[in-house]
Amino acid sequence: MTTGTGAFPELLWPGIADIFGESYNDYEALYAKIFEMRDSDKRFEKMQNVTGLGLAAVKDEGSSIPYEDPFEGPQEEFVNSTYALGSIVTREMYEDDMYSFINDIPTMLSRSLWQTKETIAFNHLNRAFNASYTGADGVSLCNASHSLVGGGTYRNQLNTAADLSQTSLETGTQDLMDFVDEQSLKIRVMPKCLVVPTAMNHTALKLIESDLVVGSADNDPNTTKGLFQDLIVSPYLTDTDAWFIITDVPHGLMWFTRRAAELVRDNEFDTQNLKFATTERFSSGWSDPRGVFGTPGA
Repeated sequence: MTTGTGAFPELLWPGIADIFGESYNDYEALYAKIFEMRDSDKRFEKMQNVTGLGLAAVKDEGSSIPYEDPFEGPQEEFVNSTYALGSIVTREMYEDDMYSFINDIPTMLSRSLWQTKETIAFNHLNRAFNASYTGADGVSLCNASHSLVGGGTYRNQLNTAADLSQTSLETGTQDLMDFVDEQSLKIRVMPKCLVVPTAMNHTALKLIESDLVVGSADNDPNTTKGLFQDLIVSPYLTDTDAWFIITDVPHGLMWFTRRAAELVRDNEFDTQNLKFATTERFSSGWSDPRGVFGTPGA
């Protein structure tokens, strides 16, 4: 596709007061708040799951110390892909554009690439309950049957799916505090961010900022106030009922940048068309599902 004078005849004549529609106010960078951001220097990156050791046992007098080996768990691979977008403008269009519209194309490309990254990032949450999108342990991001390398399973979703409420939020924060490691030993886990779609904005604000229990005539304190470092209201979440808690477990949602965003421009010799292009190379996904707790809603 090439943008020529025939595509924008109104931009070739005086009389237009202003141009609108090509740019709007955007959200701040949201995906970087819930992903662990890392640089990459290879075609792909691997994250390897390993276990610690189990519980100690009683050693009878004169008997040998019991020994145990750690185990190797599943491995997650992140393959860096290149994302690109460009635009071509004829030399005549660039010369005759009276409103510098063509000079805004680099900004448009940058915005499109930014929106692409946000969409890709939050699609991991949009597909968190979809069995077609699995992690290293063979199940979806939020699942009731994550396998433990040492044997057994754990869940990072509500036992009974529920819409966001005082009760469900309290249950979710309690459930994630009961996470165990790969050898079923207790680990300390705390919530960091509450992630909701725009439809839950006001409900979420009430639940994490009110001093007292929301919707109750009793004088009970709101125990979820102060638990969360941040509230992420994302327009990129497609399910208006689903909500998520990002925990402080490391290596949860992972983002690897192989090559940062670049913007280039050049002219074709034969046509003298002006070309703009932007590219970026990255990968994303998750390693430890304990980094996220979620529910699809009731």
